[in-house]
Amino acid sequence: MVDQPKENELDEEKEATASSKEAKKLTAEEKQRAKEREKRRKARAKEAQKKNSQRQKERNKRTGGNKNRRNIWLLIAATILVIGSVFMFTPPNEKINQGLDIQGGLSVVLSAQSTDGEDVTKEDMEKSRAIIESRVNALGASEATVQVQGNDQILVQIPGLSDPETALATIGKTGKLEFARADSFTEADDQAAIKNGTYMQQSSVTDDFGNSFKTGKTTYRSVDPGTYTPLITGENITRVTVDKASETSQYYAVNISLDSAGTQAFADATRDLAPTNGQIVIILDGQIQSAPAVQSEITGGQVSITGNYTLEEAQSLQTVLESGSLPVSFHYEQSQVVGPTLGQDALNSGLIVAILGLALVMLYLLFFYHGLGLLTAAAMAVFAVLYLGLLATLSAFGLFSLSLAGIAGIVLTIGMAADSSILVLERFREEIRMGRSVRAASITGVRHGIETSIDADLVSLVSALTLFFLASASVKGFGLTLALGIACDIVMMLLLKAPLIRLLAPHVITKHPGFWGVRDCQEAAPVYAELRGEQTGTVAHPSAEAMEEKRSVAHKTLDELKGRFIKRDINFMGARKVLLCISAALVVLSFVVVGARGLQFGIEFVGGTSIAFHNTGDTSIEDMRAAFAEAGEPDAVVQTTNSDGSDGFLVRTTTTSAESAATTAAKVVDTLNLSTDSYEVNTVGPDWGQSVIQSSLIAFVVSLLLIIAYIAVRFEYKMGLMAVVALLHDLIIVVGVYALVGREVTPNTVAALLTILGYSLYDTVVVFHRINDNMKESDVKCTFMSMANHSLNQVFIRSINTTLTSFVPVLGMLLFGGETLKDFAFAMSVGLIAGSYSSIAVATPLFAMWKSREPKNAKLVKKYGTDITRFSFASTPLLAAGTVEAAQPVATVDSIEETVVDKEANKNESSKQKKAKKAGNSEPIRYRRKK
Repeated sequence: MVDQPKENELDEEKEATASSKEAKKLTAEEKQRAKEREKRRKARAKEAQKKNSQRQKERNKRTGGNKNRRNIWLLIAATILVIGSVFMFTPPNEKINQGLDIQGGLSVVLSAQSTDGEDVTKEDMEKSRAIIESRVNALGASEATVQVQGNDQILVQIPGLSDPETALATIGKTGKLEFARADSFTEADDQAAIKNGTYMQQSSVTDDFGNSFKTGKTTYRSVDPGTYTPLITGENITRVTVDKASETSQYYAVNISLDSAGTQAFADATRDLAPTNGQIVIILDGQIQSAPAVQSEITGGQVSITGNYTLEEAQSLQTVLESGSLPVSFHYEQSQVVGPTLGQDALNSGLIVAILGLALVMLYLLFFYHGLGLLTAAAMAVFAVLYLGLLATLSAFGLFSLSLAGIAGIVLTIGMAADSSILVLERFREEIRMGRSVRAASITGVRHGIETSIDADLVSLVSALTLFFLASASVKGFGLTLALGIACDIVMMLLLKAPLIRLLAPHVITKHPGFWGVRDCQEAAPVYAELRGEQTGTVAHPSAEAMEEKRSVAHKTLDELKGRFIKRDINFMGARKVLLCISAALVVLSFVVVGARGLQFGIEFVGGTSIAFHNTGDTSIEDMRAAFAEAGEPDAVVQTTNSDGSDGFLVRTTTTSAESAATTAAKVVDTLNLSTDSYEVNTVGPDWGQSVIQSSLIAFVVSLLLIIAYIAVRFEYKMGLMAVVALLHDLIIVVGVYALVGREVTPNTVAALLTILGYSLYDTVVVFHRINDNMKESDVKCTFMSMANHSLNQVFIRSINTTLTSFVPVLGMLLFGGETLKDFAFAMSVGLIAGSYSSIAVATPLFAMWKSREPKNAKLVKKYGTDITRFSFASTPLLAAGTVEAAQPVATVDSIEETVVDKEANKNESSKQKKAKKAGNSEPIRYRRKK
């Protein structure tokens, strides 16, 4: 009985052991199943990751393909435009209209006679000159010359016009429009002609056999003043339009709108005449144009003038009525074909020198930018083709004539096109130095460069359009060519430059960085990365000593770098007081020189004398210029003439005394062995009269106000004011230099001053755009003055290269071009230097000083001191917050946006840092700008 419990215990123990083994067996199976489940989960995850990766690759490939297709389509559009432009301007000397100073034209002399028997006054002649000039401009000949000659003559020179009747049909009409009741005429013959409708007849000619043939021209019956009572006159006209006389008629009518007084008078007359169907007679320059019968009262003030007018005749009448009636009547005196004021030889030599200068500039850009310089050359070529095509298209419609002022606009826009190309290239190279891949830089760099360039272009466009719509004479031609060039520049950048760089960057430029001129930027990127603190192996919170040692090594490496870029900022703002004092001294000195010596204005502004030489034989234009220079008139304006097959010259000088001019002419005749009775002398007035100068000054002031307004909207008003201050600084210095050297101020000088306006604005806006970008996007801890200094340095290489691209051709024209182009080249040379200087020494310092007084920026001055922080073109400060450097302050900055690729990389890097932080690992600090 004692052994039984033991047996039970053994059985229980066996059962427990069996249960334990069973449990272990189940646990192992579960573990195996768990392992299998984990294995399957990992396999699924791996498969999903593989699929996601494949989808991502396909998405990237598809996105890249779309972008490439877009770039290719843009290049195709550019190619189509280039082909069309080549077709339009070939050959350019035939397809592009040329102004009077380049190709010459028709010279017409109109003699005045009073309509009321009184003597013609100076006021009548000046008013007539202004009206005739507006009529000539309305014909599309915006480069014409209109001058008062003698006491009762007006000289009109129209470029490219060989038919004097065409000119006289418009410019010589008195334009005196009158409306009269038919029952107010006192002459019986006039009353009968009006009643029978015989006041307008088709003219005819009779041949030798007595046969009569109609000529197709309409003649109108003339009536004498005082034989009728005017009802309303041209002074009551407010608007003039041209339209078909009727839906079925082949002739045109001129429709006019009357003011309130004219409307009331016309309504009263038609109300009286309507019951009897009386007639209203329309009289122009003493000739009956039409005499419609009144059917009912007309109260709207709308009147239609009919007279079997062709479209050209109706438009000519419209021009005459819109410009107003002349205070005196004119008759045709003489006409002759005149040659260009520049002289073809001088023009050719100037163009050759300018082309050679541009070739030197292209060679320099190839040397500086290597393969990227080829892209600039291609962009410039496409720009030139588009520009010429646009000018030829406008010439085909009679809307454009190329003059020296137009050439000035072309020179300016060529410089702007080179400037925009260089700006894009510099931003592209800069972002590669900042560590971006070539592909990423081709996206962000090109975009930033184009945005800056378009801003600068639009500021210049505001000025150009203002000058075109408000100014007169050659200033209008300058505004037109400048506006057209800016449009071509924007098209060239968007359709050619940007897509070409984006297509070449991922493969071609990346594989051959040395040829394309970006290797130095790629080699500099690791050094800048080290300055940003991106090298591994640092502690999480480095000491000031470690950072100082790191800075020293980095800067030693930076000094050893070779490349076509500035490694450390030049302290421009540190010398701002010296630069501003120099500028102020130059401005004051310019005023003193102008006050003491005065300005010598050319004949276009002050008038003078006109000497006409006839039957000059083989005498050349250079011989004539040399003879006048020997006689004491080196600035005489010389033109060749041809009248009835006889060659001669028309020479204008600033001498206001006819006797003195006759003495000079006698000396010239003696020098050239000409006949003593082969010349005649007349006094002439200025073709840049008071109205032209006044309209040009108004246009200039309005353009300045609009520039300030545009920059205020785009950036801020302080930038606009400082840009205008810099512009005025440049113009004052150029005028002072002109007074100092005693050069004559001519329309060529005005063209150069307007060109300087464009260059100065472009440079200043580019600097301001970079300052705006840096202060908006950066998280750099420094004063506004330091940031302005850094922004200047960022665009300094661009400023040097763009100034060279414009200065070299102009300098060549000044040294080796013709005498007539040297005024333009001289003013341009001085202005280019002044414009580049003012962006650095005037606009930016004044703007930075003004901005530094703002409360927000004043706090930065208190916090970081007044010393100018000099940057090393990296993207973050070298020292940690709170660490003060004993020596010259050095910091780093980056204003570049991140691409999608960079953001993805930063996201992955951030994820790694978080994991490392959890694991207790030490990772380097990443100094990044805040989003």
